[in-house]
Amino acid sequence: MRFLRGLADGVAWIENALLASLGLGLLIAAAAQLGFRFFGSGPVWLDPLMRTATLWLALVGALVATREGRQLQIDVLTRYLRGWFGHAARILVALFTAGICALLAHASWTLVQLEYESGTEIFAGLPNWWALAIMPVVFTLMTVHALSFIAHPAPDHLQPTP
Repeated sequence: MRFLRGLADGVAWIENALLASLGLGLLIAAAAQLGFRFFGSGPVWLDPLMRTATLWLALVGALVATREGRQLQIDVLTRYLRGWFGHAARILVALFTAGICALLAHASWTLVQLEYESGTEIFAGLPNWWALAIMPVVFTLMTVHALSFIAHPAPDHLQPTP
């Protein structure tokens, strides 16, 4: 059990570091883009790089939100049910969320395979599938995070009050 807790903490640290690095990198790239446009034009690859970084930042941000139980939830019943019924409703919502994330992981894996076969490039010879490769990883981790809420319910500060 201690190993799993350490593994979860390590994954959380990597997620947080990736989120911070992507945010800072995108901020620096945007500032550089402004500077380049002020003086004329910049590197051709900077716009596609910023689009890819934006995709990655959004996905990693959604992953962290899922880990912390702060993702968008439309679960009216769990807001008002208490006791056994509330616990059962939270399990049902977690299973539904995990199922949707698993379907998205599978679909994004198919997309990455199709992009790999097509051989398209983003810029400078970089294959398009590299930019999309984060999608199945993130959706798989979201599935794991959603399933973890079954064993470990959300902390009290995340549970709504009636």
